[in-house]
Amino acid sequence: MRKFLAIILVTISMLFVQSCENSCSLGRKTKLITANMWRINSYIDYSVNLEMSIVPEVYNFDADGHYTKVRECDTLAGSWNFVDCNYLKLGTQTFKIAELSRKIMVLRYGDVDFVYRKIE
Repeated sequence: MRKFLAIILVTISMLFVQSCENSCSLGRKTKLITANMWRINSYIDYSVNLEMSIVPEVYNFDADGHYTKVRECDTLAGSWNFVDCNYLKLGTQTFKIAELSRKIMVLRYGDVDFVYRKIE
């Protein structure tokens, strides 16, 4: 009987720890993405092994799930959210989060990586 109770307690503890890890991970990612303004300057197309410069765009993500994008003189607004810990939805497009840190964010769409850098 004691072994059975011990197994149940261990199982419940493991489930609790795993659920906390998932929510903490999303909280950390939300904090990282909303703490900075991000500039995209280039993208990498792995299907043709090419890095391209583009007209810079500046993104500002708000904690309420809205973002603004400024490109030259145009400003666009939309919504964003995490689909899960590995995917970010911007408007109607969903990107895989290849990297997210305090200084760099890389979003993958198919064979293309979009490279964002923190605005200092």
